[in-house]
Amino acid sequence: MPEPRISIYPMLAVNFIGTLGLSLVLPFLIFLVERFGGNAIIYGLAASMYPVFQLVGGPLLGRWSDIYGRKKVLFLSQVGTFISWVIFLAAMLIPVTRIVDVRSGMLGSFVLTLPLLLIFIARAFDGLTGGNVSVANAYLADITEDKDRSSVYGKLSVSTNLGFIFGPALAGILSVTVYGEILPVIAAVLISFAGILMIAFLVPEPRTHGLHDP
Repeated sequence: MPEPRISIYPMLAVNFIGTLGLSLVLPFLIFLVERFGGNAIIYGLAASMYPVFQLVGGPLLGRWSDIYGRKKVLFLSQVGTFISWVIFLAAMLIPVTRIVDVRSGMLGSFVLTLPLLLIFIARAFDGLTGGNVSVANAYLADITEDKDRSSVYGKLSVSTNLGFIFGPALAGILSVTVYGEILPVIAAVLISFAGILMIAFLVPEPRTHGLHDP
């Protein structure tokens, strides 16, 4: 009896949700960094935290997915994203507490505050657990045949690009409300939680060389 085919679309939706949540913060991150005591260089460092730590976490999570299963590691990664957004939200809600004034020839003058420190921790933790991309690629490789792989990865690329298109647009719409930048961050928390639910209930553990829905 043939094995049931696994649809690629829940995985594409999870990938879209991941990039949507990530790109939500991009339009206003610089304003938050400046508000919490940072400068342009600190903004650049904050923006780089995710990709830098993803270089460390991505290969590790990809390796774990080979050992423990794609779904488990995808779930772990999405939970990490959710926790990082909760930390980010906390940074926006707590009082601005000065930790140290810094005057550096390399980094310029800025104030390290508690909210600014939490933003760095949130972005770094999200990057460290952000193995969605590498695991998603491995997952789709497991459930597709060689003849369909180019088409499937093309759709994965489309879902990624759509996330980066709609994320900043949604952030712009939400941030002009009376709630300001806090509303897009709340949206990111809810979106990442939706990703957890999708992985838990809609993404099955793949069997190598399965077939996807056309």
